[in-house]
Amino acid sequence: MRAHFINPILGTGVFLSLFTLGSAGLSDCSKNLAFQLTNLFQLDSIQFDYANCGADDTGNGYAAGIINFCTGTGDAWQVIEAYHKITGGNDEFTSLDKTLAAYAADGNGSTSGLEGFCNLWAKASKKQEFMDAQNQVLEALYFNPSQEYADSNSLKLSVTQAQLYDTAISHGASNSSNGLGGMISLTNSRFSRDIPGNSTSTLQIGGYNIDEIEWLKEFLNVRAGYSVEGDATNSIRAYALILQLQEYSWNDQITVLDNDDKQVVISCANSYMPAAESSSSSGSQAAEAEDMSASSSQSRATRRKGTNSSRNSSENDDNSDDSTATDDGTEGTNNE
Repeated sequence: MRAHFINPILGTGVFLSLFTLGSAGLSDCSKNLAFQLTNLFQLDSIQFDYANCGADDTGNGYAAGIINFCTGTGDAWQVIEAYHKITGGNDEFTSLDKTLAAYAADGNGSTSGLEGFCNLWAKASKKQEFMDAQNQVLEALYFNPSQEYADSNSLKLSVTQAQLYDTAISHGASNSSNGLGGMISLTNSRFSRDIPGNSTSTLQIGGYNIDEIEWLKEFLNVRAGYSVEGDATNSIRAYALILQLQEYSWNDQITVLDNDDKQVVISCANSYMPAAESSSSSGSQAAEAEDMSASSSQSRATRRKGTNSSRNSSENDDNSDDSTATDDGTEGTNNE
């Protein structure tokens, strides 16, 4: 079973209604930085790579596109469905539709019957319509839900909102125990007294006043419990550095750790969009994306580790009650 926030059937209009949600959460500059940072973990580059494609090293079939959409978790198929909606269904992927749909429905990570998939993906990625489809699914499945969670939990700081987006990319935005919603619920359940801090934002959780940065520190602890070594743990370390440097509200640039644990600066002077692409993700007209060979794209996808494995897993909730009170007013996991 997949742990995505939603499995839109594009013909029903559900997908489009999600894509047109109000712009919650991150502002333009802070969203730019959040996307650059997650791209750094996913692709070793601050920019989207629409043509990226290769075998997923967590067993979810092929990982492709701007956030490593996977054939085994189903979001790659949702990108292709969105593309079909634009093209009328007669395009590069038509011959693979039955196999892709079946694998998406079953959570099947096999690549059998998908021969030539990465070549087709790279070819389609030269077209604005296919780039638009990738942008739409990213927004509908991951960015919009993550920012709705931020709004509903009164999380106002850029660093927190960006971390929720990054978690949704790695773990899905569902309410299951290792999805974004489940992790937020578990984090909230761990507070048993007021926790002051040095941010400008105070949350009301269970009758207690919790500083937002203290909440985020506990959220990162929760996320670490569901993460294997790889992109997700790289993200946790990078965000820990951001907190250490007290870079809470993002208006210009931030200092982060890359996948080699080296400090780098990312800035709003740069963009998460390729130079040839529009700076908007709304699907407006733009120049053709830079042509990338399938072999170079594949090398990016296969460098990922521990990114999408929990998007399609069916989880038990056995971690939710396995906790004991700690002196800092949060609930610590009992590992005995």
